[in-house]
Amino acid sequence: MEPMTTEDTKSAGELLKQGRLKQRLSIAECAKRTHIASRYIEALEDERWTVLPSESHRLGFLKLYSRFLGVPVDDVLTRYGQKTPEEPADKHSPKEKPHPIGSGEPRTHLTPAIHSRGWSPSSIPQVIGLAILVLIFAWVLYHTVSPRLDQSQMPWTRRRNHNQSRLVTSSTVATVQKVRLTAQADSWLRVTAKNELLFEGILPGGGVKEWTGTGPFQFKIGNIRSVSLFWNDQPVDITVGAISNTNKLRIPPQ
Repeated sequence: MEPMTTEDTKSAGELLKQGRLKQRLSIAECAKRTHIASRYIEALEDERWTVLPSESHRLGFLKLYSRFLGVPVDDVLTRYGQKTPEEPADKHSPKEKPHPIGSGEPRTHLTPAIHSRGWSPSSIPQVIGLAILVLIFAWVLYHTVSPRLDQSQMPWTRRRNHNQSRLVTSSTVATVQKVRLTAQADSWLRVTAKNELLFEGILPGGGVKEWTGTGPFQFKIGNIRSVSLFWNDQPVDITVGAISNTNKLRIPPQ
């Protein structure tokens, strides 16, 4: 007889699945309310991590889904950290053989995490910490360099009125508009076009949303310091006219 599973021994996926079943929610209903695709929710509960596009998607979806179910985020992330992302929980997936390390090959602090047979408990926090530092450095670099770009390379000029500052273009607006949103951290969004709701919910850190059409597109964005907006592949300064950390924009501008 197999030993009973206690709360302390449950994995991240088991905690999430238990939280969903306690609330008597189906995967389809959770997907509709969280805006996370059903196949990703199934992958989270089954711990098939390779189904998710990237590490940032895994962490972002784990945080968002845990909060939605009322499951402690720290407990889920701790149990997730004890798993090897490259080795999915699906027992039918074959494990990849590690590459042998020659006696003369130089070793670095990442060598045990990459070449050894499985991840050691001490190497996982080091790799995750390094990844977080790289993301923070990239974010700081982008926001430091971006304001200094030559204005002649950007089709935006600023025009202010008594209410707020709005962005307008100096060239003719294209018939087909392309807008793209990326989030460095969990951010709330509402996007409409011609009175049609395109998206409303939380865009997790590392998430990307893109739409094309004749427009105009209306955006309501929360946590704007963690969101980047691109119109026809050109960056848009969404901080102009912002109130606190929230802003409303129209693409193309009037």
